[in-house]
Amino acid sequence: MDQTHSRAMEALQPFVHLANSNSATSPKFVANLITNATSSPNTYVFAELLETPTVQALRSKDTPAEYQGYLTLLEIFAWGTWQDYQTTPDLPPLNNEQTLKLRLLSLLSLSATIKPLTYQILMDALSIAAPSELESLVTTAIYSSLITARLSPATNPPTINVTSVAPLRDVKPQSLKTMISILTQWETRCGDVISDIEAEIAKIKTDSAKRRAKEQARSVLIEKTLSNWGSDGGESNPRFPGSKKQGWHGGVKGGSSGFIGNKREFSGDDFDDGYWDNGADEAYDSQFSTSKMDIDQGAGSSVTGSAGAGARHAKRVLGRKS
Repeated sequence: MDQTHSRAMEALQPFVHLANSNSATSPKFVANLITNATSSPNTYVFAELLETPTVQALRSKDTPAEYQGYLTLLEIFAWGTWQDYQTTPDLPPLNNEQTLKLRLLSLLSLSATIKPLTYQILMDALSIAAPSELESLVTTAIYSSLITARLSPATNPPTINVTSVAPLRDVKPQSLKTMISILTQWETRCGDVISDIEAEIAKIKTDSAKRRAKEQARSVLIEKTLSNWGSDGGESNPRFPGSKKQGWHGGVKGGSSGFIGNKREFSGDDFDDGYWDNGADEAYDSQFSTSKMDIDQGAGSSVTGSAGAGARHAKRVLGRKS
Protein backbone atom coordinates (compact mmCIF):
# COMPACT_ATOMS: atom_id res chain seq x y z
CA MET A 1 0.00 0.00 0.00
CA ASP A 2 1.19 3.54 -0.77
CA GLN A 3 2.60 5.40 2.26
CA THR A 4 0.38 8.42 1.61
CA HIS A 5 -2.68 6.18 1.56
CA SER A 6 -1.55 4.46 4.78
CA ARG A 7 -1.14 7.80 6.56
CA ALA A 8 -4.58 8.89 5.38
CA MET A 9 -6.15 5.69 6.69
CA GLU A 10 -4.44 6.12 10.05
CA ALA A 11 -5.64 9.72 10.27
CA LEU A 12 -9.26 8.57 9.70
CA GLN A 13 -9.27 5.86 12.39
CA PRO A 14 -10.13 8.13 15.40
CA PHE A 15 -13.24 9.35 13.58
CA VAL A 16 -14.25 5.79 12.72
CA HIS A 17 -13.95 4.77 16.39
CA LEU A 18 -16.09 7.69 17.44
CA ALA A 19 -18.73 6.76 14.85
CA ASN A 20 -18.87 3.21 16.23
CA SER A 21 -19.07 4.29 19.89
CA ASN A 22 -22.26 4.22 21.93
CA SER A 23 -22.31 8.01 22.24
CA ALA A 24 -22.87 8.46 18.48
CA THR A 25 -26.64 8.46 18.61
CA SER A 26 -27.85 11.92 17.65
CA PRO A 27 -27.76 13.32 14.07
CA LYS A 28 -26.10 16.48 15.39
CA PHE A 29 -23.21 14.44 16.80
CA VAL A 30 -22.75 12.63 13.45
CA ALA A 31 -22.88 15.94 11.53
CA ASN A 32 -20.13 17.39 13.75
CA LEU A 33 -18.12 14.19 13.31
CA ILE A 34 -18.30 14.54 9.52
CA THR A 35 -17.28 18.19 9.68
CA ASN A 36 -14.25 17.44 11.85
CA ALA A 37 -13.20 14.47 9.69
CA THR A 38 -13.34 16.47 6.45
CA SER A 39 -11.52 19.42 8.04
CA SER A 40 -8.59 17.41 9.37
CA PRO A 41 -5.41 18.19 7.37
CA ASN A 42 -4.32 14.53 7.00
CA THR A 43 -7.58 12.80 6.04
CA TYR A 44 -8.03 12.12 2.31
CA VAL A 45 -10.06 8.86 2.24
CA PHE A 46 -13.53 8.56 3.79
CA ALA A 47 -15.07 5.29 2.59
CA GLU A 48 -14.59 3.48 5.91
CA LEU A 49 -16.30 6.29 7.83
CA LEU A 50 -19.03 6.49 5.22
CA GLU A 51 -19.86 2.78 5.65
CA THR A 52 -20.48 2.94 9.41
CA PRO A 53 -24.11 2.39 10.50
CA THR A 54 -24.14 5.68 12.40
CA VAL A 55 -23.34 7.73 9.31
CA GLN A 56 -25.71 5.71 7.13
CA ALA A 57 -28.48 6.40 9.64
CA LEU A 58 -28.61 9.97 8.30
CA ARG A 59 -30.56 8.56 5.32
CA SER A 60 -33.52 7.97 7.57
CA LYS A 61 -36.66 10.02 7.01
CA ASP A 62 -36.64 10.85 10.71
CA THR A 63 -33.37 12.78 10.35
CA PRO A 64 -33.91 16.55 10.60
CA ALA A 65 -33.54 18.35 7.27
CA GLU A 66 -30.64 20.47 8.48
CA TYR A 67 -28.51 17.31 8.93
CA GLN A 68 -29.56 15.28 5.91
CA GLY A 69 -27.09 17.03 3.60
CA TYR A 70 -24.06 15.92 5.64
CA LEU A 71 -24.19 12.40 4.28
CA THR A 72 -24.11 13.73 0.69
CA LEU A 73 -21.27 16.08 1.64
CA LEU A 74 -19.21 13.16 2.94
CA GLU A 75 -19.84 11.27 -0.30
CA ILE A 76 -18.54 14.24 -2.32
CA PHE A 77 -15.37 14.28 -0.19
CA ALA A 78 -15.00 10.55 -0.76
CA TRP A 79 -15.27 10.44 -4.59
CA GLY A 80 -16.73 13.74 -5.82
CA THR A 81 -15.24 17.06 -6.97
CA TRP A 82 -15.58 20.75 -6.34
CA GLN A 83 -17.99 21.05 -9.26
CA ASP A 84 -20.20 18.34 -7.72
CA TYR A 85 -20.44 20.41 -4.58
CA GLN A 86 -21.27 23.54 -6.55
CA THR A 87 -24.07 21.85 -8.49
CA THR A 88 -25.66 19.90 -5.62
CA PRO A 89 -28.34 21.82 -3.68
CA ASP A 90 -29.03 21.82 0.07
CA LEU A 91 -25.49 21.08 1.18
CA PRO A 92 -23.98 22.58 4.34
CA PRO A 93 -21.46 25.40 3.88
CA LEU A 94 -17.75 24.70 3.97
CA ASN A 95 -15.18 26.22 6.25
CA ASN A 96 -11.70 27.21 5.00
CA GLU A 97 -10.14 23.85 5.81
CA GLN A 98 -12.92 21.96 4.03
CA THR A 99 -12.63 24.25 1.00
CA LEU A 100 -8.90 23.62 0.72
CA LYS A 101 -9.38 19.87 1.24
CA LEU A 102 -12.09 19.53 -1.42
CA ARG A 103 -10.05 21.51 -3.94
CA LEU A 104 -7.00 19.31 -3.30
CA LEU A 105 -9.08 16.17 -3.77
CA SER A 106 -10.58 17.59 -6.95
CA LEU A 107 -7.07 18.37 -8.21
CA LEU A 108 -6.21 14.68 -7.80
CA SER A 109 -9.18 13.62 -9.93
CA LEU A 110 -8.51 16.23 -12.64
CA SER A 111 -4.79 15.37 -12.80
CA ALA A 112 -5.60 11.73 -13.46
CA THR A 113 -8.15 12.39 -16.22
CA ILE A 114 -7.17 15.55 -18.14
CA LYS A 115 -4.10 15.91 -20.41
CA PRO A 116 -2.71 18.54 -20.85
CA LEU A 117 -3.63 20.18 -17.59
CA THR A 118 -3.67 23.93 -18.24
CA TYR A 119 -4.03 26.76 -15.80
CA GLN A 120 -7.33 27.83 -17.32
CA ILE A 121 -8.92 24.36 -17.02
CA LEU A 122 -8.03 24.11 -13.33
CA MET A 123 -9.09 27.67 -12.52
CA ASP A 124 -12.51 27.06 -14.09
CA ALA A 125 -12.96 23.65 -12.42
CA LEU A 126 -11.90 24.83 -8.95
CA SER A 127 -13.47 28.33 -9.03
CA ILE A 128 -10.11 30.06 -8.67
CA ALA A 129 -9.73 33.57 -10.07
CA ALA A 130 -5.98 34.26 -9.92
CA PRO A 131 -3.12 32.11 -11.32
CA SER A 132 -1.10 32.78 -8.16
CA GLU A 133 -3.84 31.21 -6.05
CA LEU A 134 -3.80 28.15 -8.32
CA GLU A 135 -0.02 27.89 -8.08
CA SER A 136 -0.28 28.04 -4.27
CA LEU A 137 -2.81 25.19 -4.32
CA VAL A 138 -0.64 23.04 -6.62
CA THR A 139 2.42 23.72 -4.44
CA THR A 140 0.49 22.58 -1.37
CA ALA A 141 -0.50 19.37 -3.17
CA ILE A 142 3.12 18.71 -4.17
CA TYR A 143 4.49 19.22 -0.65
CA SER A 144 1.69 17.05 0.78
CA SER A 145 2.80 14.18 -1.54
CA LEU A 146 -0.57 14.19 -3.28
CA ILE A 147 0.91 14.70 -6.75
CA THR A 148 4.31 14.89 -8.43
CA ALA A 149 4.22 17.84 -10.81
CA ARG A 150 6.11 20.77 -12.35
CA LEU A 151 4.66 24.21 -12.96
CA SER A 152 5.22 25.73 -16.40
CA PRO A 153 3.80 29.26 -16.23
CA ALA A 154 5.92 30.54 -19.16
CA THR A 155 4.48 28.13 -21.73
CA ASN A 156 1.63 29.03 -24.04
CA PRO A 157 -0.79 28.18 -22.58
CA PRO A 158 0.60 27.83 -19.01
CA THR A 159 0.39 24.20 -17.93
CA ILE A 160 1.00 21.90 -14.99
CA ASN A 161 2.93 18.76 -15.91
CA VAL A 162 1.76 16.02 -13.54
CA THR A 163 3.84 12.81 -13.53
CA SER A 164 2.18 10.86 -10.67
CA VAL A 165 -0.98 10.99 -8.56
CA ALA A 166 -1.41 9.47 -5.10
CA PRO A 167 -4.17 6.80 -4.87
CA LEU A 168 -6.35 8.69 -2.40
CA ARG A 169 -9.79 8.84 -4.04
CA ASP A 170 -12.45 6.34 -3.02
CA VAL A 171 -14.44 4.38 -5.59
CA LYS A 172 -18.01 5.39 -6.24
CA PRO A 173 -20.33 2.37 -5.79
CA GLN A 174 -22.15 3.10 -9.05
CA SER A 175 -18.89 2.75 -10.97
CA LEU A 176 -18.18 -0.79 -9.73
CA LYS A 177 -20.01 -2.45 -12.63
CA THR A 178 -17.98 -0.46 -15.16
CA MET A 179 -14.75 -1.31 -13.36
CA ILE A 180 -15.65 -5.00 -13.24
CA SER A 181 -16.40 -4.96 -16.98
CA ILE A 182 -13.06 -3.29 -17.75
CA LEU A 183 -11.15 -5.73 -15.55
CA THR A 184 -12.97 -8.69 -17.15
CA GLN A 185 -11.95 -7.53 -20.62
CA TRP A 186 -8.38 -7.07 -19.43
CA GLU A 187 -8.40 -10.57 -17.95
CA THR A 188 -9.63 -12.00 -21.24
CA ARG A 189 -6.87 -10.26 -23.19
CA CYS A 190 -4.29 -11.53 -20.71
CA GLY A 191 -5.63 -15.07 -21.12
CA ASP A 192 -5.36 -14.79 -24.91
CA VAL A 193 -1.77 -13.60 -24.63
CA ILE A 194 -0.89 -16.47 -22.30
CA SER A 195 -2.49 -18.98 -24.68
CA ASP A 196 -0.47 -17.59 -27.59
CA ILE A 197 2.74 -17.80 -25.56
CA GLU A 198 2.03 -21.41 -24.52
CA ALA A 199 1.28 -22.37 -28.13
CA GLU A 200 4.54 -20.80 -29.28
CA ILE A 201 6.46 -22.65 -26.55
CA ALA A 202 4.88 -25.96 -27.60
CA LYS A 203 5.80 -25.30 -31.25
CA ILE A 204 9.40 -24.53 -30.31
CA LYS A 205 9.64 -27.76 -28.29
CA THR A 206 8.19 -29.79 -31.18
CA ASP A 207 10.60 -28.28 -33.70
CA SER A 208 13.52 -28.91 -31.35
CA ALA A 209 12.52 -32.58 -30.92
CA LYS A 210 12.30 -33.00 -34.72
CA ARG A 211 15.76 -31.49 -35.18
CA ARG A 212 17.27 -33.77 -32.54
CA ALA A 213 15.67 -36.83 -34.15
CA LYS A 214 16.96 -35.80 -37.57
CA GLU A 215 20.50 -35.26 -36.25
CA GLN A 216 20.44 -38.60 -34.44
CA ALA A 217 19.29 -40.42 -37.60
CA ARG A 218 22.04 -38.73 -39.57
CA SER A 219 24.68 -39.78 -37.01
CA VAL A 220 23.47 -43.39 -37.13
CA LEU A 221 23.59 -43.35 -40.95
CA ILE A 222 27.15 -41.98 -40.95
CA GLU A 223 28.35 -44.61 -38.47
CA LYS A 224 26.68 -47.38 -40.45
CA THR A 225 28.26 -46.15 -43.71
CA LEU A 226 31.74 -46.02 -42.15
CA SER A 227 31.44 -49.51 -40.70
CA ASN A 228 30.24 -50.95 -44.05
CA TRP A 229 33.09 -49.24 -45.95
CA GLY A 230 35.70 -50.82 -43.63
CA SER A 231 34.24 -54.32 -43.93
CA ASP A 232 34.13 -54.16 -47.77
CA GLY A 233 37.95 -54.21 -48.11
CA GLY A 234 38.91 -50.60 -47.59
CA GLU A 235 42.49 -50.12 -46.43
CA SER A 236 42.29 -48.40 -43.09
CA ASN A 237 46.11 -48.61 -42.66
CA PRO A 238 47.73 -48.60 -46.14
CA ARG A 239 51.32 -49.87 -46.33
CA PHE A 240 54.17 -47.51 -46.99
CA PRO A 241 56.01 -47.66 -50.34
CA GLY A 242 58.72 -50.30 -50.30
CA SER A 243 56.76 -53.00 -48.52
CA LYS A 244 56.63 -56.43 -50.05
CA LYS A 245 53.01 -56.05 -51.12
CA GLN A 246 53.52 -52.86 -53.08
CA GLY A 247 57.19 -52.91 -54.16
CA TRP A 248 59.36 -55.27 -56.25
CA HIS A 249 61.10 -58.14 -54.48
CA GLY A 250 64.59 -56.99 -53.75
CA GLY A 251 64.23 -53.46 -52.29
CA VAL A 252 63.82 -49.87 -53.34
CA LYS A 253 66.07 -46.95 -53.87
CA GLY A 254 67.07 -45.01 -50.81
CA GLY A 255 69.31 -45.08 -47.80
CA SER A 256 72.95 -44.02 -47.50
CA SER A 257 74.21 -46.78 -49.82
CA GLY A 258 71.63 -46.07 -52.50
CA PHE A 259 69.55 -49.26 -52.07
CA ILE A 260 67.50 -51.01 -49.44
CA GLY A 261 66.90 -54.73 -50.03
CA ASN A 262 68.75 -57.58 -51.80
CA LYS A 263 72.03 -56.30 -53.24
CA ARG A 264 72.18 -59.11 -55.81
CA GLU A 265 69.00 -58.08 -57.58
CA PHE A 266 69.66 -54.84 -59.41
CA SER A 267 70.19 -53.57 -62.91
CA GLY A 268 73.43 -52.40 -64.24
CA ASP A 269 71.83 -49.08 -65.17
CA ASP A 270 71.57 -48.21 -61.46
CA PHE A 271 75.38 -47.85 -61.23
CA ASP A 272 75.95 -45.73 -64.32
CA ASP A 273 78.55 -43.24 -63.12
CA GLY A 274 79.63 -42.03 -66.58
CA TYR A 275 82.62 -44.32 -66.90
CA TRP A 276 81.21 -46.18 -69.87
CA ASP A 277 80.34 -43.06 -71.76
CA ASN A 278 83.60 -41.20 -71.08
CA GLY A 279 86.12 -44.09 -70.85
CA ALA A 280 88.83 -45.01 -73.40
CA ASP A 281 87.17 -48.17 -74.65
CA GLU A 282 84.08 -47.01 -76.52
CA ALA A 283 84.23 -50.03 -78.76
CA TYR A 284 83.39 -52.25 -75.87
CA ASP A 285 80.20 -50.27 -75.24
CA SER A 286 78.91 -50.92 -78.73
CA GLN A 287 79.79 -54.61 -78.47
CA PHE A 288 78.15 -55.17 -75.07
CA SER A 289 75.43 -52.49 -75.04
CA THR A 290 72.68 -54.81 -73.83
CA SER A 291 73.93 -54.87 -70.24
CA LYS A 292 76.92 -53.22 -68.68
CA MET A 293 76.89 -55.73 -65.83
CA ASP A 294 77.22 -58.89 -67.97
CA ILE A 295 80.93 -58.39 -68.44
CA ASP A 296 82.14 -61.03 -66.06
CA GLN A 297 82.54 -64.11 -68.35
CA GLY A 298 84.61 -66.08 -65.93
CA ALA A 299 88.22 -67.26 -66.14
CA GLY A 300 87.81 -68.84 -69.57
CA SER A 301 86.64 -65.72 -71.36
CA SER A 302 87.68 -65.55 -75.04
CA VAL A 303 87.73 -61.80 -75.11
CA THR A 304 91.31 -60.69 -75.92
CA GLY A 305 93.28 -57.65 -76.79
CA SER A 306 92.55 -54.18 -75.74
CA ALA A 307 88.85 -54.92 -75.40
CA GLY A 308 89.53 -57.68 -72.88
CA ALA A 309 91.84 -55.47 -70.89
CA GLY A 310 89.15 -52.75 -70.78
CA ALA A 311 86.63 -55.28 -69.54
CA ARG A 312 88.90 -56.45 -66.78
CA HIS A 313 89.56 -52.85 -65.80
CA ALA A 314 85.82 -52.10 -65.70
CA LYS A 315 85.23 -55.11 -63.47
CA ARG A 316 87.83 -53.90 -61.06
CA VAL A 317 86.29 -50.44 -61.00
CA LEU A 318 82.82 -51.83 -60.31
CA GLY A 319 84.08 -54.11 -57.63
CA ARG A 320 86.13 -51.58 -55.70
CA LYS A 321 84.93 -50.34 -52.33
CA SER A 322 83.83 -46.76 -52.02
